[in-house]
Amino acid sequence: MSLNVYWAMAFILPKGVIRAVEKRMRQFLWKGNSAVGYPKVAWSDVCRPMEEGGLGIRDILALNKALMSRHLWNVIQSNQSSIWVQWIAHTHLRHKSVWTVDEGWLLGLEKTSSPTISTSSLH
Repeated sequence: MSLNVYWAMAFILPKGVIRAVEKRMRQFLWKGNSAVGYPKVAWSDVCRPMEEGGLGIRDILALNKALMSRHLWNVIQSNQSSIWVQWIAHTHLRHKSVWTVDEGWLLGLEKTSSPTISTSSLH
């Protein structure tokens, strides 16, 4: 499993992170080790499956959405064999349906009593 697939499977990736990773992928593909190079094909064409004329490189945003949808599917199905599903059920759902719970926890907007680190202080 590649590193970007692991992180896409574990977290909802911020769009800035996705753009930065794809930028580096494009630079490597078009420039390699040299400082000169330009795109020969649109990135959306490169991300197509090989059977459709692409290079089979995965679109990270689509991959992240698909993997997060799988997590949501496991929650809906109450797949209790998953530790992640058990944690979500205990921490966020608390015997509620996934359809009726406030979506703030999913987006990281939930108010907590514990201190948090601001991402602006990391720049």
